[in-house]
Amino acid sequence: MGYSFEHVDLPEPAATARAHAEACMDLNGSCGNWPQCYDEYSSLADDFQFALNIAGMQFCRERMRWAGMTYQATPQPFPDWQFDSFDDWRTDQRRRDAYKAAERAAAAQTSPGKVGIPEFKLTSNGPWVVGETEIEQALILYDASPTHLRAEWETDELWVNWLDWLRETRAHGGFTVS
Repeated sequence: MGYSFEHVDLPEPAATARAHAEACMDLNGSCGNWPQCYDEYSSLADDFQFALNIAGMQFCRERMRWAGMTYQATPQPFPDWQFDSFDDWRTDQRRRDAYKAAERAAAAQTSPGKVGIPEFKLTSNGPWVVGETEIEQALILYDASPTHLRAEWETDELWVNWLDWLRETRAHGGFTVS
Protein backbone atom coordinates (compact mmCIF):
# COMPACT_ATOMS: atom_id res chain seq x y z
CA MET A 1 0.00 0.00 0.00
CA GLY A 2 1.18 3.47 -0.79
CA TYR A 3 0.04 7.02 -0.23
CA SER A 4 -0.34 9.50 -3.06
CA PHE A 5 -0.70 13.19 -2.29
CA GLU A 6 -1.59 16.04 -4.62
CA HIS A 7 -2.19 19.77 -4.30
CA VAL A 8 -5.88 20.59 -3.95
CA ASP A 9 -5.45 23.66 -6.16
CA LEU A 10 -3.47 22.80 -9.27
CA PRO A 11 -2.24 25.51 -11.62
CA GLU A 12 -3.32 25.54 -15.25
CA PRO A 13 -3.15 23.53 -17.43
CA ALA A 14 -2.93 20.72 -14.85
CA ALA A 15 -6.22 21.77 -13.19
CA THR A 16 -8.14 21.51 -16.46
CA ALA A 17 -6.47 18.20 -17.29
CA ARG A 18 -7.44 16.80 -13.86
CA ALA A 19 -11.06 17.96 -14.25
CA HIS A 20 -11.24 16.36 -17.69
CA ALA A 21 -9.69 13.08 -16.50
CA GLU A 22 -12.02 12.92 -13.48
CA ALA A 23 -15.06 13.59 -15.67
CA CYS A 24 -13.91 10.92 -18.08
CA MET A 25 -13.37 8.42 -15.23
CA ASP A 26 -16.89 9.21 -13.98
CA LEU A 27 -18.20 8.15 -17.37
CA ASN A 28 -16.05 5.03 -17.69
CA GLY A 29 -13.55 6.54 -20.10
CA SER A 30 -16.13 7.69 -22.61
CA CYS A 31 -14.42 10.95 -23.59
CA GLY A 32 -12.98 9.28 -26.69
CA ASN A 33 -9.45 10.10 -25.59
CA TRP A 34 -9.02 7.64 -22.72
CA PRO A 35 -6.40 6.81 -21.41
CA GLN A 36 -4.43 9.60 -23.07
CA CYS A 37 -6.37 12.26 -21.15
CA TYR A 38 -5.40 10.57 -17.87
CA ASP A 39 -1.78 10.30 -19.00
CA GLU A 40 -1.76 14.02 -19.86
CA TYR A 41 -3.16 14.90 -16.44
CA SER A 42 -0.63 12.64 -14.71
CA SER A 43 2.23 14.29 -16.57
CA LEU A 44 1.03 17.85 -15.93
CA ALA A 45 0.30 17.20 -12.24
CA ASP A 46 3.53 15.34 -11.48
CA ASP A 47 5.31 18.39 -10.03
CA PHE A 48 2.41 18.89 -7.62
CA GLN A 49 2.38 15.38 -6.20
CA PHE A 50 4.20 13.51 -3.45
CA ALA A 51 4.18 9.80 -2.62
CA LEU A 52 5.15 7.67 0.35
CA ASN A 53 5.14 3.95 0.89
CA ILE A 54 3.48 2.56 4.00
CA ALA A 55 6.71 2.62 6.03
CA GLY A 56 7.49 6.21 5.04
CA MET A 57 4.01 7.36 5.98
CA GLN A 58 4.20 5.53 9.30
CA PHE A 59 7.53 7.23 10.03
CA CYS A 60 6.13 10.69 9.23
CA ARG A 61 2.88 10.04 11.07
CA GLU A 62 4.75 8.95 14.23
CA ARG A 63 6.90 12.07 14.19
CA MET A 64 3.84 14.22 13.65
CA ARG A 65 2.15 12.54 16.61
CA TRP A 66 5.21 13.08 18.83
CA ALA A 67 5.29 16.76 17.85
CA GLY A 68 1.55 17.14 18.51
CA MET A 69 0.81 17.89 14.85
CA THR A 70 -1.98 15.30 14.64
CA TYR A 71 -4.88 14.29 16.83
CA GLN A 72 -6.87 11.13 17.35
CA ALA A 73 -10.48 11.13 16.18
CA THR A 74 -13.00 8.81 14.63
CA PRO A 75 -13.93 9.73 11.07
CA GLN A 76 -17.55 10.29 10.20
CA PRO A 77 -18.83 7.99 7.46
CA PHE A 78 -18.84 8.86 3.81
CA PRO A 79 -22.23 9.17 2.08
CA ASP A 80 -23.96 5.98 1.06
CA TRP A 81 -23.89 5.09 -2.61
CA GLN A 82 -27.28 6.21 -3.85
CA PHE A 83 -27.22 4.85 -7.36
CA ASP A 84 -28.83 1.66 -8.63
CA SER A 85 -26.11 0.93 -11.17
CA PHE A 86 -23.24 2.45 -13.08
CA ASP A 87 -25.74 3.42 -15.78
CA ASP A 88 -27.76 5.29 -13.14
CA TRP A 89 -24.55 7.08 -12.06
CA ARG A 90 -23.62 7.93 -15.61
CA THR A 91 -27.01 9.27 -16.70
CA ASP A 92 -27.90 11.56 -13.77
CA GLN A 93 -25.42 14.44 -13.69
CA ARG A 94 -27.33 16.36 -11.01
CA ARG A 95 -27.34 13.44 -8.54
CA ARG A 96 -23.76 12.57 -9.44
CA ASP A 97 -22.63 16.15 -8.69
CA ALA A 98 -24.55 16.16 -5.37
CA TYR A 99 -22.99 12.85 -4.37
CA LYS A 100 -19.50 14.05 -5.29
CA ALA A 101 -20.00 17.24 -3.24
CA ALA A 102 -21.11 15.19 -0.22
CA GLU A 103 -18.14 12.85 -0.69
CA ARG A 104 -15.75 15.83 -0.91
CA ALA A 105 -17.22 17.30 2.30
CA ALA A 106 -16.71 13.96 4.07
CA ALA A 107 -13.13 13.81 2.76
CA ALA A 108 -12.40 17.27 4.21
CA GLN A 109 -13.92 16.61 7.65
CA THR A 110 -12.22 17.72 10.84
CA SER A 111 -13.15 17.43 14.51
CA PRO A 112 -14.48 20.62 16.12
CA GLY A 113 -12.23 21.95 18.84
CA LYS A 114 -9.22 19.92 17.69
CA VAL A 115 -6.02 21.45 16.31
CA GLY A 116 -3.78 19.98 13.62
CA ILE A 117 -4.47 17.13 11.22
CA PRO A 118 -6.79 14.28 12.20
CA GLU A 119 -4.57 11.22 12.15
CA PHE A 120 -7.18 9.13 10.33
CA LYS A 121 -6.43 11.17 7.20
CA LEU A 122 -2.89 9.76 7.27
CA THR A 123 -3.68 6.13 8.10
CA SER A 124 -5.45 5.15 4.89
CA ASN A 125 -5.15 6.21 1.32
CA GLY A 126 -8.38 8.10 1.43
CA PRO A 127 -9.87 9.77 -0.29
CA TRP A 128 -9.05 12.55 2.17
CA VAL A 129 -8.52 16.28 1.88
CA VAL A 130 -6.10 17.93 4.31
CA GLY A 131 -6.88 21.65 4.25
CA GLU A 132 -4.70 24.72 4.59
CA THR A 133 -5.84 25.44 8.14
CA GLU A 134 -5.04 21.90 9.32
CA ILE A 135 -1.59 22.13 7.76
CA GLU A 136 -0.92 25.59 9.19
CA GLN A 137 -1.94 24.42 12.67
CA ALA A 138 0.27 21.33 12.38
CA LEU A 139 3.27 23.40 11.32
CA ILE A 140 2.74 25.88 14.18
CA LEU A 141 2.68 22.96 16.60
CA TYR A 142 5.85 21.56 15.04
CA ASP A 143 7.60 24.94 15.33
CA ALA A 144 6.65 24.97 19.03
CA SER A 145 8.38 21.60 19.55
CA PRO A 146 11.69 21.59 21.41
CA THR A 147 14.52 23.00 19.31
CA HIS A 148 16.80 20.04 20.02
CA LEU A 149 14.10 17.62 18.80
CA ARG A 150 13.56 19.55 15.54
CA ALA A 151 17.31 19.78 14.98
CA GLU A 152 17.68 16.02 15.43
CA TRP A 153 14.70 15.17 13.23
CA GLU A 154 15.69 17.56 10.48
CA THR A 155 18.82 15.52 9.79
CA ASP A 156 16.50 12.93 8.21
CA GLU A 157 15.89 13.54 4.49
CA LEU A 158 12.44 11.92 4.45
CA TRP A 159 11.23 14.08 7.34
CA VAL A 160 12.60 17.25 5.73
CA ASN A 161 10.92 16.34 2.44
CA TRP A 162 7.61 15.78 4.26
CA LEU A 163 7.89 19.12 6.06
CA ASP A 164 8.68 20.83 2.75
CA TRP A 165 5.60 19.20 1.22
CA LEU A 166 3.41 20.42 4.08
CA ARG A 167 4.79 23.96 3.80
CA GLU A 168 4.29 23.97 0.03
CA THR A 169 0.72 22.68 0.09
CA ARG A 170 -0.64 25.14 2.64
CA ALA A 171 -0.43 27.75 -0.15
CA HIS A 172 -2.24 25.48 -2.66
CA GLY A 173 -5.49 24.64 -0.91
CA GLY A 174 -3.92 21.79 1.03
CA PHE A 175 -3.54 18.29 -0.37
CA THR A 176 -5.50 15.21 -1.20
CA VAL A 177 -4.63 11.75 0.09
CA SER A 178 -5.30 8.77 -2.15
